[in-house]
Amino acid sequence: MKKFVCFDLDGTLIDTLTGITKAVNVTLKEIGLPYQYDKNTVKTFIGRGAKRLFNLACKNNEKPADFNLFLKNYEKYQYVSEPFNGVVDTLKELENRAYSLLIFSNKPDEILQKLIKDKLGEINFIKVQGQDNKYPPKPDVTLLKKILAENDLLAENGLYVGDSVVDILTAKNINMKCAIMSFGYGDKKDINQEKPDYCFDDFKDLLNIL
Repeated sequence: MKKFVCFDLDGTLIDTLTGITKAVNVTLKEIGLPYQYDKNTVKTFIGRGAKRLFNLACKNNEKPADFNLFLKNYEKYQYVSEPFNGVVDTLKELENRAYSLLIFSNKPDEILQKLIKDKLGEINFIKVQGQDNKYPPKPDVTLLKKILAENDLLAENGLYVGDSVVDILTAKNINMKCAIMSFGYGDKKDINQEKPDYCFDDFKDLLNIL
């Protein structure tokens, strides 16, 4: 039996909100749209992929070229992001306990790969997967099923760790238990309604159930 933990990224492993907010506001200014947002508002846009995030920020007024500019700014400003407290030590301990570690995120894949290399490069993830435009974003699990099969992993032997309703639904759609981090970006009321298996205030609390 291969034990594994699959992680969301934004609001779960790394605090990316500052960089995403900066990218949104800089892009909106550059394309001449009269909107600017604080971090609490941008937080509500996160969870179902960069395209939807930018669409919400633009209030459906964007053009295709605008999104390409946003992606450039998204990458440019992501490096201010840092792992949440306890993330690195906990991931290392899970490796010591022989857990396979994966990331399955709606963050654009190319940007995700660079961020993980920069901020969590010391961790041996067996798979890091961001949004692939050939597949629907989370909570669809078509791509996740493929990843688990390729790595000889069974959903029943894993735990999905996230911070939002999207992550709970992702776990439910593949019949995997779910742990939610309350310090993340998800709406607390919506999370409570979906009743995740676990909800933690401290990332290190994962070690108490694994």
